[in-house]
Amino acid sequence: MEDYYQSFRVKLEGVSGECYRVATAAEGIELATHVLQSKGVKSVALAGFFLSEAGGLASKLAQAGITVHTENLRAAAPEADAGITIGRWAIAETGTIVQTATDVDERLCSTLPPLHLVLLSTDALVPTLAEALKRIHSSPEIPGFVGFITGPSRTSDIERVLTIGVHGPEQFIAVFVEGEVE
Repeated sequence: MEDYYQSFRVKLEGVSGECYRVATAAEGIELATHVLQSKGVKSVALAGFFLSEAGGLASKLAQAGITVHTENLRAAAPEADAGITIGRWAIAETGTIVQTATDVDERLCSTLPPLHLVLLSTDALVPTLAEALKRIHSSPEIPGFVGFITGPSRTSDIERVLTIGVHGPEQFIAVFVEGEVE
């Protein structure tokens, strides 16, 4: 697992993403709060999941002075400084997060704000794209949506000039937690 994480981190940082690893969900919440504060984030769009409720992520962010939107995300996500989601798998060979978000709110949180922070378990690391596709295919039900996210949004389709953040977040941060995050 350590080799997978190091490979993922190197690949993600190679495309201007940030990658962190912590031992517990509580440390993940602390780190996420600190990183968002250091980047001047004042509001987040947060699709409901375990860490936001039972784990206390929403309340920790609110205590840090960050406004947390968990409802009416169609209106909140475009205006939020950051979106926070859960990643299903992480592909070590490419530095890619696999998102299986059938809930449109989670997709909005990962694509509309200028910063996307994704939380995921180190158990979600897989070595290759082929392995990730195998896991998707062997799921009891193939998800209605599968997204592959590799770092900040980038395009060079206009005069072959690389531009960051045109079709999605300008910043991408992955926080790996040992054990469960959902």
